Amino acid sequence: MALLASSPSQQSGFASCAWLGDQGVLFQCSDVAVGLTKTSLKGIFSLLCTPPWALHIGLDGNQSTQRTLLSQCTTTSSVLCVLDLGPAAHENIQAPQGWCEVIRHTRQCQRPAHGVWSIGKSRQKQATRFLQDEGSIDIRQDEDAWTAVMSLHKLSRARKSLAHHGKELAELLARLKSQPWTFAVLAHDREGHCVASGGFVVLPNSTCVYAFGGQVRSNSSGRASVAMLLAAMEEAKSRGCTTFDFGGSQDVGVDQFYAEFGADVVPMRRWVKAPWWFQKCFPALWSTWTKSSPHF
Repeated sequence: MALLASSPSQQSGFASCAWLGDQGVLFQCSDVAVGLTKTSLKGIFSLLCTPPWALHIGLDGNQSTQRTLLSQCTTTSSVLCVLDLGPAAHENIQAPQGWCEVIRHTRQCQRPAHGVWSIGKSRQKQATRFLQDEGSIDIRQDEDAWTAVMSLHKLSRARKSLAHHGKELAELLARLKSQPWTFAVLAHDREGHCVASGGFVVLPNSTCVYAFGGQVRSNSSGRASVAMLLAAMEEAKSRGCTTFDFGGSQDVGVDQFYAEFGADVVPMRRWVKAPWWFQKCFPALWSTWTKSSPHF
């Protein structure tokens, strides 16, 4: 990993050593750091990209700082590049010539510095019903809790026939579980079974991200997921967060689920660089990388 001088940004979030692991590349300007992963596609083509499971590269700061950081990122030698700039990217910063810009999205709830989250009443009722039916919520940071997050995340991905990359995810969670800026939330039914879980990350800019999650299919799992997320939002508030980021989803049902918490659509820009022949040789991967948000 290319490490630069220590700063708060490097100690938490997507640009931290814990998140980046051995394949991380870190760039810094002023007190802002961004993190990338340097790997390869099929062991042949060099790839510089947003770290796996990260929502974005951690871009923040003023326009000048962002220009400097993005210049460092985009001039790093790599055949392929996929960079998710994140919601804090200045709108008048343009992608370099020859790069493709895609507009994706996330969903966020905001609260005033001394206020509370504005949550839809239907979501509050669902959480209350889950707890009244003898369900329980635990906010934890121990290894067993993160094991439960891992298990339900894999289960949910498998149910949708999506790759879960279990080995790599296990390595990431093993690094994150001991970090003070992460926490797990577990929802148990009346029999004590964990039916929903989530892993959350607090970023340096007072944003809490719902980074990992999953549930067991059951009569109570929907309400359990709501109760789990509302508990996470309260924990985020207690940690001083003023933004709660649900992450973006291309799944219409999941996107609507987040919307019903009162989460607004927030655009996020993705920059992609690839040789002219890549689109023809790898059309499915190119389509995945350049798929835009249905909201923009």
